[in-house]
Amino acid sequence: MSIDFRQQELAHYLDKQPYVTELDGITLTIAKNVFPSDFGLTSPFFGNFILQQAPAETALDMGCGSGYFAFLLKKIGCGQVTGVDFNRDAVQCTLENSRLNSHLGPIDFLHSDLFADVPHKLFDLIVFNFNYYPADGTFGLNADGGREILKRFFRQVKDYISEHTRIYIPYSQFVGAEHDPKHIAPEFGFSVTLEHSTVNHAGEHYIYKLMLA
Repeated sequence: MSIDFRQQELAHYLDKQPYVTELDGITLTIAKNVFPSDFGLTSPFFGNFILQQAPAETALDMGCGSGYFAFLLKKIGCGQVTGVDFNRDAVQCTLENSRLNSHLGPIDFLHSDLFADVPHKLFDLIVFNFNYYPADGTFGLNADGGREILKRFFRQVKDYISEHTRIYIPYSQFVGAEHDPKHIAPEFGFSVTLEHSTVNHAGEHYIYKLMLA
């Protein structure tokens, strides 16, 4: 798979928005200009992984989109869950999805550029399905995707974690080594462990566990 081909596939989802889908028993409205949670392999791959993790008292879904992973964090038993997205359309979408999934509340959904407007607290568990590569603004995905957004994330996240915090980040090989978290995180003092991998027509896909080294 190439990035151009992936962009063509995403355009199809943009054309059919808004629509409603269901993932893991969670009803999700995918509003206009919100990244589609049912697109590609990452959502089911990462979602199934999250469902197998031990719950945490405080959990964060960074780049939450429709709120899908945040709802999964609640579903596994996490206590206080926060979802954050830079895309205002996504944050508005999560409010509707919270209404549709009230049994998985409460969740605090916030508009913020990474941690810029996130109240200070320590999170025990963080998931970050980041924008794998620079984009054109569609779905709220901007030109600082890939390596640049990871570098900003790793600089800022240190104020919100302890030595015990688990950070899980998915990645797909087709994007290239330049944007691979395993090559970037160590520069900022994080250890990286490959927790899970799979292969499909698009190549290899990974889930990394990161902790303070």
